[in-house]
Amino acid sequence: MRNKNPLTFILFFFILAIGFLLRAQEMLSHNFLFLIDQGRDMMAVKDIVYNHHLTLIGPYTSLTGVFQGPIWYYLLSIPTFILNGDPWGAVVLMLTISMALIIISFIFMRKLFDEKTALVTSFLLAISPEAISAATYSWNPHPMWLLIGLFIFFFYKVNLGQKKYHLFLWPLISLMFHFEGALAFFILIASFIYLLLFNRRVINNKYFAFSTLSSILLFLPQILFDLRHNFLMSRSFLSLFQGKDNGLIVGGEKLKYLNLMDSHIYAFKINFISSFLHDGLMQNLPLFFFVFLVFMVLFAKRLKIVSDNENYFLMMIVKTVLIIVALTFFYPFPLRYWFLTGFEIFYIFPLGLLLSKLLNLRIGKIFLLLLFVASILVLAPKINKLYSQPDYGGVAKIKGKIDAIKYIYDDAKGKPFNLLVFTPPVSTDAYDYLLWWYGKNKKLQVPKKEKKETFYLLMEPDPGKPWSYNGWLETIIKNGTIISTKTLPSGLIVQKRIEY
Repeated sequence: MRNKNPLTFILFFFILAIGFLLRAQEMLSHNFLFLIDQGRDMMAVKDIVYNHHLTLIGPYTSLTGVFQGPIWYYLLSIPTFILNGDPWGAVVLMLTISMALIIISFIFMRKLFDEKTALVTSFLLAISPEAISAATYSWNPHPMWLLIGLFIFFFYKVNLGQKKYHLFLWPLISLMFHFEGALAFFILIASFIYLLLFNRRVINNKYFAFSTLSSILLFLPQILFDLRHNFLMSRSFLSLFQGKDNGLIVGGEKLKYLNLMDSHIYAFKINFISSFLHDGLMQNLPLFFFVFLVFMVLFAKRLKIVSDNENYFLMMIVKTVLIIVALTFFYPFPLRYWFLTGFEIFYIFPLGLLLSKLLNLRIGKIFLLLLFVASILVLAPKINKLYSQPDYGGVAKIKGKIDAIKYIYDDAKGKPFNLLVFTPPVSTDAYDYLLWWYGKNKKLQVPKKEKKETFYLLMEPDPGKPWSYNGWLETIIKNGTIISTKTLPSGLIVQKRIEY
């Protein structure tokens, strides 16, 4: 058993503090992104928690008729129930998941390798721009960060011949289909291909058979939904791999094959860059890390820089990534950026292991110290700005929306009114939920969506087409005498009308 070095834990808590400060401002200020996806999710959670309507499906995907599993909604239901409907609980959940990833990665890397690897890996996770972003607002792909981190550890254990880890691995992959099905599908197929090609012996046991059968239980809600709806999801899914784009929510995505492959490679390139700091002093850091990774993967074993187990861990990740990339070449449409949410861990874990080897060299220690200092120099102003100059967020964050709702209620002075909302994405779920939650907490009546008597129009200008709400006014809203029009600090426009 390793000796517990106090300095290791001091450094780790420092890393945790950095990670927390970079992630927590929106949570602490109660001012976070609350857009169409967050509104959709909270309306579904409201239906579960307060209307007691259980669901078999989760959020829709970019393929019409195909849905994620419902566990995302049930997970969100927990903090929503505890906090009496406050959507702030969802952000607390995201921050908790993100910080848990850093802690779990430190524990596993320390157990599998050493304290140096654990510290370097957790530091890379703590400062990863995409990992930080995933902690600041609720969105169903974001838990994939934690799930993929656990997947790598369980997959490594299975490949080492520790059969009982099958019981964790395959249900975990099934769980991914409740958060981001596209990446989950590629990981599932890649895992089977990897084991068949490189380690077939580990699947010839009762644990593999039992875990794969038990994993089907996590698909049961979607299966039941499909059976009840004439195989809607199955038919949509098959149409996708037949090259038909009429099932896509955004049509017209068919490209020539070479252009398609180029777009896939570009998606992975952007995903890699987004894993690491890449501004200011660090703008060329992703390029350096890529070259360093390629060199070390090719030569680390020959140069005896890594042990046999460390090399096996590296090669397992490299082969898995290559298989996943190859599988995407059979996907006949461009990869959406959110398909790869959490995929960054496939770069961060091997890089953490390889960078830690530099600590065995004097020049390597100097390099890592400079890298650490440069990172702090880039991050310190960001942290300072987060807390000293917090972003109000305009129409995107929840404070602007709540302030608009409060303004309308205050202006109505307790008298009944109606309210209609215009948003560029058409869906008004975010405002509908906040109106319900605000009215419930303040014991106020939730307004109806009618154009009669006193009614208010709440308009969210489109940043790309700030005049677009005029078309809504001219076509949908024609009646009523305008009493007042006010543009709020958030940019939201409130117009009061009376229909005599």
